[in-house]
Amino acid sequence: MIRGVTQGMRIAEGPPEQTTEDSRRPGTGWTRLSTEVLHRGPHLTLHRDRVLQPHGAEGTYEHLTLADGARVVALDGDGRVALVEDDFYPRGNRLLHLPGGGIGEGEDPRDAARRECEEETGRYPHTLRPLTVYHPMPSRTSAVTHMFLATDLGHGTARRDPTEAGMTVRWVPLDDAVRAVESGAVQEAGSVIGLLLAARLVG
Repeated sequence: MIRGVTQGMRIAEGPPEQTTEDSRRPGTGWTRLSTEVLHRGPHLTLHRDRVLQPHGAEGTYEHLTLADGARVVALDGDGRVALVEDDFYPRGNRLLHLPGGGIGEGEDPRDAARRECEEETGRYPHTLRPLTVYHPMPSRTSAVTHMFLATDLGHGTARRDPTEAGMTVRWVPLDDAVRAVESGAVQEAGSVIGLLLAARLVG
């Protein structure tokens, strides 16, 4: 499941946690003067830093701590890929996208990819091939997403998270999925990346 809602976020009550430090990240030109935690939730933490920008001006920068993610292009023996459709609260509508979700603390990205694929599609991938690692929101978080091509699919036994009760699965020929990207029927960024890379690899 894809998590990480920022729209309509409630800021935690009480004084923010704050630390003061002078830390320059090598090669970036930014210096963090202090940082405070505005909100700490189960899926994200919102920070506000006081910074010196590369050109020397002082300002503030708000950013998120999120778990890294794992996404899967699950390709069966008939050349079809799994696309799941689910409700996205911030947008208020349903979106068609590739299976995936967050990587647990200390969890191997491959294990997370297998778990998410099994839970969301009912198929367990015995073979995973890395496609890429991408930054979904580099201006707001350092979290990355690991994208895999999954093949040799067996029948899975894992159950979905209760929040995914309304999720549906479609098995679509890979060429049709790419055309859905080109037509705008598939718009979610990770799904666009994964489908185009998979089509280039197996085409």
